Amino acid sequence: MNEAGHYCFALEPTVAARALMVEQADRVAREGGLAGRPAVFSQVYVPLCATGRDRGLCEPLLPALTRAAAAVHAVALEVCFDRFASLRLGGQNHALVLRAPPTVTTALRFLGNAIGHAQYAQGLYRPAASRFAAQATLRYLPRALEREIAIEPITWQAQDFVLIRSVRGMQDVVGRWKLAAAV
Repeated sequence: MNEAGHYCFALEPTVAARALMVEQADRVAREGGLAGRPAVFSQVYVPLCATGRDRGLCEPLLPALTRAAAAVHAVALEVCFDRFASLRLGGQNHALVLRAPPTVTTALRFLGNAIGHAQYAQGLYRPAASRFAAQATLRYLPRALEREIAIEPITWQAQDFVLIRSVRGMQDVVGRWKLAAAV
């Protein structure tokens, strides 16, 4: 990765929701005998949309991303996670992730698509859409879960979305945009 790092649009859980997420992940890991490295508490977020690449832009990437985010018009939404699953990262490495029910996944997909279209309008190249799964990574594991594990739902009201810059494993929120009040 270069010194500029890479960017991701995401939702940031409330501190209370994040604490519940970590508590439940620790419980699942303990009960399942899963060793592994926990995600950094302050870096637990819900990715919405990859950022476009700046092919052909006559300016740095960050201003174009900032303008794209400012052009997004969407309403606040309730985010809910109701189960743990594992996600294969490559080789024998897996992530313990929280997954959302289908209705929440659809709402998050719409928000991510709105951000993606706004990026395209700013001249940012966007790769083809990928399969989207609303999730939050809580732990890195040496092996997969045997099955999904249902939990008591963890919910919060997302009032804004953020732009996160990652450089060498460190993440910083470099922009925040309010979502409109739900009607």
